[in-house]
Amino acid sequence: MKTTLLLGLLGVSLGAAALPPAPVWEGAPPAETLKAKPGQDPKGIINKNGHRTDVMIPEFVVYPAAKPGAPIVIVCPGGGYGILAEEHEGAEVARRLNAFGSAAVVLRYRVPRRDNDKPWIVPVMDARRTIQLVREHAKEWNADPAKVGILGFSAGGNLAARVAYSPAEADAARPDFAVMVYPAYLFVKDKPDSTLRDGPEGVIPPKGTKPVPAFFAHSADDPYPAEGSMAFAKALKSMGGSAEVHVWAKGGHGWGASDRCEAAKKWTDLLGAWMKDRGLLAP
Repeated sequence: MKTTLLLGLLGVSLGAAALPPAPVWEGAPPAETLKAKPGQDPKGIINKNGHRTDVMIPEFVVYPAAKPGAPIVIVCPGGGYGILAEEHEGAEVARRLNAFGSAAVVLRYRVPRRDNDKPWIVPVMDARRTIQLVREHAKEWNADPAKVGILGFSAGGNLAARVAYSPAEADAARPDFAVMVYPAYLFVKDKPDSTLRDGPEGVIPPKGTKPVPAFFAHSADDPYPAEGSMAFAKALKSMGGSAEVHVWAKGGHGWGASDRCEAAKKWTDLLGAWMKDRGLLAP
């Protein structure tokens, strides 16, 4: 991405509203296998449910902070790596983050799945590149480049976990903290008695690394078991990391930032308190 493009976006008032979408990649994204049909927008199609799909050119939308030095959180909507639920798991999340003093970036990573067995491959590329761009330009959005987080829901929570913790090249871009809301696919099988995915394609960090701080929010009645969040938090703590886990009795899956249940109403307040406790937000 050209710096001139990002600087041009700054004509919009900082801290007031979302900036126009900006591309993640200059030119063709790497490892892309899909082609848009004639007349189709490669940046995505909004389906009848208001979800985005068929993203071949990933973009991000910045919600600047009102005051300098704020943390900045890359938000990854969920949707099974097939679609992006980018309103209640994207834009509304960014607005809540803005409300307690954080900047936000909603990432429209590539969907649907390019590889059914390893659907995270190109989304991880998109997310890591976005971390690089956010660090380069954080100050332009009133954010601190040393306080870059990633937050994801369901498949987006899996993406956040992989970007923050999975084995990767030594110079791979990683966030400074990670937030996973009802993350999916952490377990080998989505059953409460399953085990975490390990190895090169797993989510457990490589030995000898200290994991970045983690925050989890989940419902006990979620079909993607809350035991996955709890087991992952335990693994991170055993490696010298820190983790906070909140589990509500009810709520199911996919509540995002909404009024659907107590979890949906309260988790961002708890996240804000956690960010203050970690020194990411001013008290």
